[in-house]
Amino acid sequence: MRSELRSYFLLTYVLTWAFTIPFVIAWHTVLNQTFSPWVLVFLPGAYGPTLAALILTWRKGGGVAVKTLLRGLLIWRVPTVWYAFALLAPILMVALAVALSDFRFAFVEFDLWPALSVAPLAMVAALPFGPLAEELGWRGFAQPRLLESGGLWKSSLIIGVAWTFWHTPMFWFPGAAIPSFLDPSIVSVPLYLAQITAEACLMTFLFVVSRGSVLLAVLYHTTFNTAETILFRGLPNPTAAQQVQIYVLGIVVSWVLAAGLLTWLGRHRERYIDREPVMDG
Repeated sequence: MRSELRSYFLLTYVLTWAFTIPFVIAWHTVLNQTFSPWVLVFLPGAYGPTLAALILTWRKGGGVAVKTLLRGLLIWRVPTVWYAFALLAPILMVALAVALSDFRFAFVEFDLWPALSVAPLAMVAALPFGPLAEELGWRGFAQPRLLESGGLWKSSLIIGVAWTFWHTPMFWFPGAAIPSFLDPSIVSVPLYLAQITAEACLMTFLFVVSRGSVLLAVLYHTTFNTAETILFRGLPNPTAAQQVQIYVLGIVVSWVLAAGLLTWLGRHRERYIDREPVMDG
């Protein structure tokens, strides 16, 4: 199992970095930080986690094993509360961070319609570039193997660290990993590590309570990637200092929620194990 996981993380990094490192170099040199249609040749790098999962699964078990892996995307009959969690929790955590910050008085000017109207487009646009590209790997392949040997916290922390530094080349592409209002530094990288690891803990919780639904992981990842875009569409623009404050408070909120939910799940995990998930068809 450990050898399989080491192979998975190594292959994930190799497949992704082989595309993202040349992209970032090109972005800062020949592209002059502008887009051109030919940069789509680098898109497969985003799918490193999923491609690695498919390759290793096929190598070990052939087509039957691949179908079993893909079945995680079909686990959709789960309690409505977990859909609500996947679609709303990231937005509500950002909203709470704003409410705790110096920017909280901006809620007086909050306009709900722009936030609601941008949500579908933002989520559809985000879906191919992170959620679909990654979750069959992180949650569909690595998560269950880590849970077998390491438990809730250890599996979450391992994925959190691996997921964070998998993004390393993209630290130098504004907004792709570290927020665009921060430069890569000895402060911003640990903050980003803390954020992504907290999200990994929350996604471990969702993965277990949904009995292995990669679909729910995809939905949560999509909302996580778009939460700020959606919420801030209905608010005035914060200052740079307020953005940093909201970001840090959001990390704190995420960790408080993650700690509470994983602690609760650790006491009630027997409710969600040894029960078959329900899949379409």
